[in-house]
Amino acid sequence: MKTAAIILAAGFSSRMGTDKALLPFGDTTALELLVASYATAGVARIMVVTGQNHDTLVQLCLPVELARNPAPENGMFPSIQCGIAAVEPAVDAFFVHPVDTPLVSPVTLTGLIAALQQHPAVDGVIPAYCGKRGHPPLLRVRLLPELLSANGDGGLRSLYQGWQMLELASDDQAVILDMNTPEQYALLKGFSAEQTINRQR
Repeated sequence: MKTAAIILAAGFSSRMGTDKALLPFGDTTALELLVASYATAGVARIMVVTGQNHDTLVQLCLPVELARNPAPENGMFPSIQCGIAAVEPAVDAFFVHPVDTPLVSPVTLTGLIAALQQHPAVDGVIPAYCGKRGHPPLLRVRLLPELLSANGDGGLRSLYQGWQMLELASDDQAVILDMNTPEQYALLKGFSAEQTINRQR
């Protein structure tokens, strides 16, 4: 199955006060962590949707494609549409991943791909930790026309109601951990450090 990742990094990060894509985690950044996770999971095509931070993200020289959302002030859904318009129709399925959920494991990503392959009738698969749905959903390319024509009211979740989505139980707590404020970022940095320690044991 050919998959792509659409990483949404065009937001203004108004509550954080600084670009969430560039927040440091050790010697790397949130965006670089996500790109590395998708590369490890074997996702060959990675699309990063940028906004006013486009020129800054270009300077990172990451092995990704960049799609610039010309109007990031209109919210996340136009960024999703911007990203999927750039990847169609060369893949079978695509992830939609906000950059503020940067610690999702590559094992989680490969598990979502395997689940979608094993359930050809479903439209997509979404991870859930302790019954709470998280990020990223993995969606089949056949949903592209509906996504591109949608007005975005209610966001991506509002469209799930009309799709057959498989909820995949996950033991990866990172699927529900995001960072919209400095306090959440501090908690996520602590979680990341704990993950590193556990891997080294």
